[in-house]
Amino acid sequence: MSENWADRERRTNRLIRLVAAHIFRGAVSPLQIYCLCRLTWITKSYTQEDASYIDSIKMPALGAIFARDYSNKSLKYVAHDVAGILDLPAAENLVLSHTGFTNIYNAYRNSSGDWIEKHFEKLVPMFRSAYALQDDEQGRSLARSIGRLPKISSPNRRQGPMRPEHLITPAFFALDERLRFPIINGRDHVKKLLAKQGMANAELADKYSSLVDLYGHGGIVDAADLDQVRDDLLAFVGSKGKSPGLLQRKSTTGKNLSLKDEADIEVLQRTLTEKRRRIHNHLTNKLRKCLRDYTLLEGEEKAALFDVSIKNYNDKNLDLLIEVKSAADPSNIRMAIGQLYAYWFHIKGDAEPHLAILLPAKPDEAAIQLLEWLDIGILWFSGKSLKTSNEWLAHLTTNKEPTSA
Repeated sequence: MSENWADRERRTNRLIRLVAAHIFRGAVSPLQIYCLCRLTWITKSYTQEDASYIDSIKMPALGAIFARDYSNKSLKYVAHDVAGILDLPAAENLVLSHTGFTNIYNAYRNSSGDWIEKHFEKLVPMFRSAYALQDDEQGRSLARSIGRLPKISSPNRRQGPMRPEHLITPAFFALDERLRFPIINGRDHVKKLLAKQGMANAELADKYSSLVDLYGHGGIVDAADLDQVRDDLLAFVGSKGKSPGLLQRKSTTGKNLSLKDEADIEVLQRTLTEKRRRIHNHLTNKLRKCLRDYTLLEGEEKAALFDVSIKNYNDKNLDLLIEVKSAADPSNIRMAIGQLYAYWFHIKGDAEPHLAILLPAKPDEAAIQLLEWLDIGILWFSGKSLKTSNEWLAHLTTNKEPTSA
């Protein structure tokens, strides 16, 4: 799972909170609550501008919430109209942007509406509380209330009832301004994460607390980050900072700019000025933005404080380890070579290495020949564009420019 997907979830949160703020000012209907849930949904087609979820879910849900007929209307028209209703110009871009993140089973999509209407009196105060959440203890209380709700039946006799958290927790994540209410549904990665914590059969309130406890570890800041955790990232869950974590944005201002592996950095301490440190962090941030479609990690273990690891960088389930250097001179390149091999061996053992160095500019021909001989990739920035001299890294760099966070 990528940072782009986490940002999509955060956009969904912003859109639904704007909509909820409008409808919660007065009486709310069962249909409006149902459509708040629907705004978290996607279909199998959701990645392109003409994704089917826009016509089948997003626009009809917004139309029902605001009592508008958006049939045969364009998304641009709907976005402009919603922004006018809310009197918030920023809402237009949120409607135009991709939102929604959970592909609830078709069998429960219609029956969920009937279930909400049946239990509406209980659900309304819960949804209002989710919108006004102030702390994790209140969130745990809401999770306990969700766990006590009856299951959602399916009109299809071949499928049993669905747990209410599969419908409700994505909506409560989208209502929580703090972005801390975890998404606890039936997806495989959620089941595996809970199983790793020994919570597979726990009460929903305990599942909630066990997931919330992961914030602040392994680079997990909020529930959107937590939802990035997949099979290849389960290793760092619960490690309390000893294993790789999600790559975080680096500070490029101030006096306390830090670099990793201070013991090795002492070798170049005379040249590692604050300016160089700022360049290092600036490069790391630019790479993070360019590769937002990949899962990026950074080392947190003393023996493997690597700068960046790209999970499954070539669609062959292989990882690429990258060392970032603030200058393309021979001393920095030599140090990067040693660090990369030491980190790789500590993490992967004698598996074939996949290594690269990110530099602020293209190195000279001698350095290129050395790195090619060692089969270490070269990445650098030319203006805003990420470049390489290696064909096997070209797919990472083609038209790759940092996008706004």
